[in-house]
Amino acid sequence: MKKQLLFCLLLVFAWHLHPALVAAEQDQDGQARQEKKWSLTLSSGMYTDRTVGQAIFNVPGRLESNYMHSLALAREMGRFWDHFSWELEGMFAKHHGKHKTGRQDYEEFVGAILVRYHTFPWDQWIDTTLAVGSGVSATTETPKRELQTDRGKSQNILNYLAFELELTLPRFPDTSLTYRIHHRSGVFGLYGGVEGASDFYLLGLRQRF
Repeated sequence: MKKQLLFCLLLVFAWHLHPALVAAEQDQDGQARQEKKWSLTLSSGMYTDRTVGQAIFNVPGRLESNYMHSLALAREMGRFWDHFSWELEGMFAKHHGKHKTGRQDYEEFVGAILVRYHTFPWDQWIDTTLAVGSGVSATTETPKRELQTDRGKSQNILNYLAFELELTLPRFPDTSLTYRIHHRSGVFGLYGGVEGASDFYLLGLRQRF
């Protein structure tokens, strides 16, 4: 009888202890993820004729044979208001493809600041973040596709905007899938009178470390 009573007490103790162990494990996973401030993202995508607003809310538009492949290194710099973080990112990209008068290959360098929102009600099944960023884009040649927009003017250095969705399975917290809209523009003429723009849809794989 004493052995049976002791066994029952152990079961009750284990039952109450289990949620605490799970919570502790989840806290450790969360802390481990937050400690990994760096990330490396490999992406590829295609040019779309949508404007940036249409590219966000009215996809996909007309995709063209202009391709972009990029490698981005980012570091989380801090968190604020419980649900937000901000990060610095540097990107190198290779562009190639057709345009109206032939082909063009060139490189692009981007420096940007991104703000990321982390908290969604379904995060326990698939961890989701949304980010928006801005910075400067510099190309080794003036993109001919940008010269063929309605405005017909572009230059090497323009403003950069990023809009990104990131999806992560909780079982693999250091690896994510990303979808990003990569936008270059003159900000309504602020950059050298350039009013045109270009937009790419990018799918990527991100690794934190």
